[in-house]
Amino acid sequence: MRRAFLIMLATLGLSSQALAQTPNSSGNLASEIRARLVQPEVLRGEFEQSKSVPGFAKPLVSRGDFLVSRERGVLWRTREPFASELRLTRKEIQARQGGAVSFKLEADKEPAVKMINGLMFALLAGDVAQLGELFSLNGQVQAKSWQLKLTPKQAALASLLSRIELQGDSHVRRILIDEANGDQTQIRFSQQSSEPAQLSATERARFD
Repeated sequence: MRRAFLIMLATLGLSSQALAQTPNSSGNLASEIRARLVQPEVLRGEFEQSKSVPGFAKPLVSRGDFLVSRERGVLWRTREPFASELRLTRKEIQARQGGAVSFKLEADKEPAVKMINGLMFALLAGDVAQLGELFSLNGQVQAKSWQLKLTPKQAALASLLSRIELQGDSHVRRILIDEANGDQTQIRFSQQSSEPAQLSATERARFD
């Protein structure tokens, strides 16, 4: 569940429309970020995730690819060091490894899953009301880049993480998640593309 929540937060970063329309205290920040971001219905790309854990000398590094569909959900496929896939849809969160389902959590049975998926799809649809309730926001925009910092407002969320930092240009390029337990997750995105604009038959099948 914790991994699913972190990937939902990464989806938050990839949800360009939600980020660009979020109310903020710096006046022109939202419009300036919006002008730089592309806002596709479908986004594909590669990721490298580095997780630093207190007490371990080296970070845990994983690589893979992702697919974000505003209509269908998120596919987060890890290729290295071990192959696995996490699927977040309106109905469930499902993880697969070695061709078999390793866990499945259904939204109508798990209140936490319903909350995570509800927030994720709200963000994908550009509904930022929930985001403003959950986080305090500040940031800055430069000539060719921007930065946004999110600090949790609610105690329940603050018990999981202390802040999220996002950096990008026309796409989100980097997300830094500082967890409350001292762990730090950094995700770098590359090869991001919104073409083709529609899901292929194979991609649709991966959501079913």
